[in-house]
Amino acid sequence: MKDSSNKAKLITIGIAAVLIVIICGISLLVHEIDRQERLDTSSKLQTDIMEYANSTQDKNAQDIGGSEVKETQKENVTGNEDVSEEPAVVVEEDKNLPKESIIDEEQTAGGEGEKTTAKWQKEVSENLSTVEIDMSRQMSEMKGYWEDGNMKAVEDLAYLPRYRAASQKLTGSVKYYYFGDTDENNRPNGKGLALYADNQYYYGEWKNGVRSGSGMWIKYYVYDQNVKAKDSLYLQHSYSGNWGNDLPNGDGAEHYDFIKENMEVNVGYNSNFIGNFKDGLYDGEIYITNYYKDNNTKEWSGTAKNGVWQSLGQKDKKGQYPVIVELTNKDNYQWMTEKENVNQGVNGLISAAKQ
Repeated sequence: MKDSSNKAKLITIGIAAVLIVIICGISLLVHEIDRQERLDTSSKLQTDIMEYANSTQDKNAQDIGGSEVKETQKENVTGNEDVSEEPAVVVEEDKNLPKESIIDEEQTAGGEGEKTTAKWQKEVSENLSTVEIDMSRQMSEMKGYWEDGNMKAVEDLAYLPRYRAASQKLTGSVKYYYFGDTDENNRPNGKGLALYADNQYYYGEWKNGVRSGSGMWIKYYVYDQNVKAKDSLYLQHSYSGNWGNDLPNGDGAEHYDFIKENMEVNVGYNSNFIGNFKDGLYDGEIYITNYYKDNNTKEWSGTAKNGVWQSLGQKDKKGQYPVIVELTNKDNYQWMTEKENVNQGVNGLISAAKQ
């Protein structure tokens, strides 16, 4: 009887051991498949980073049509409005718009050779409060260029005084002018264009009154003529990709354009951030392109969690941690202090979701 009992115990133990071996083998196989997929994805991203960085803005602009209350032409909309209300100021379409484009009109009125400043510089005598605006006409023309993927024309319009004057009216609020599809409650829903304060625009998909889906955000910088070069570095700041809850959420690409003559020699400026975003912050592995005044570039990567770069080593004597590594030189890092390393993402974007 004892022999039978011992034999049964041995058989039971043997079966359990075999099951454990099988489960461990399956776990190892699943882990290896997952690891290989991540390596393949990482390799592909590293290979494609430059092509993606160079093409993402144009692609988004074209695919969508792919960084800030119904209004009649007689309404006087001012800034500093109550942001607890619906932030969208929906602009109605005017069926009787002039055939001449605003760009052509400005060129005819200004004449040739009169403008002495760069497009990102304000005229000394500029007073935007006196500039007449026509929101229906302005939003309609810009939306048309955006739908066509003509970002050069969008840029030309954005720097005109009448567009900057419209943006200035929204200063101090999260309200925005909206021109596009709406739902039964007159909220942005579908595809449309928004103009915010601080010369910020968004064109793309909306749902239930917020940016949601695929879209592109741009901020156009404007400076006083006497500002120092080091304080007038940026020309444009943009984000193209997925949105949710009125913020960048999902795969996307953040991009900076620089005023080249104000860049320092032999200094690399982070120009592209490609990867996953969470509520406007970097979240996951991010690939970065460094841009130099002589047009050279370098490629980097780092991993962030909720807008905080994860350390790649010990801090130095200055209290800085290595957080971003060059892809082709694993001994070359970008460093950052713990105090600086917070809320890393698409900074400056105006959104009611940030309130």
